[in-house]
Amino acid sequence: MCSRFENKETGFSILEKLDKDELGNYILEDDGDLNKEVFAPTNFVFSLVKSDKDFKLKNFIWGIQFDKVMKSPLIFNSRIETIKEKSYWTRLFYNNRCLLPATAFYEWKEINKKKIPHRISIPGEDFFFIPSIYLKMENFHYASMITTQPNTFMKNIHNRMPLILSKKSGIKFLNAKPEDALEMCKSLSDKVKMEASIAENLLSVKKKNL
Repeated sequence: MCSRFENKETGFSILEKLDKDELGNYILEDDGDLNKEVFAPTNFVFSLVKSDKDFKLKNFIWGIQFDKVMKSPLIFNSRIETIKEKSYWTRLFYNNRCLLPATAFYEWKEINKKKIPHRISIPGEDFFFIPSIYLKMENFHYASMITTQPNTFMKNIHNRMPLILSKKSGIKFLNAKPEDALEMCKSLSDKVKMEASIAENLLSVKKKNL
């Protein structure tokens, strides 16, 4: 389960790099940038969506909660296996795909019976995309990132991982027919280099809250 991710890019820098590297018309729909780098469920996050011939960068809320009054579970991760097996989630994927830009994500690895947060990144990539699904409720958009089985690197840290796409593959994912986009939802190739380090910033946050 991924409950934290990092995005050091601004809305303007994301669109600037997409304009430079990938064909398309990119629009920053929500004014201003999000004033944090590490995001948790219920935070506003950047989300890239396809709208007609345009790609729009919007502010979505991370986590889908169907009934806040009854305090139904907050769904901030959606398993690709469930999306493929359950018709409701398949339809949501077919109609409401989006991408969360990220510079890293975090997972907790058990070391000496303690869970230690690790920052996982992809060297050489200024940012990558985490494929997600979204739902509009009460004039807000809510996103849930898609997770899958871990690749060889992530097996040493956690039993799940977010889907990860490069900038080019992310745009292809939004442009693709739904069934083709679903075929793209696989664990990151072992050929892609990943790095992990202890997340001192999250350790310090935990100590402050004790």
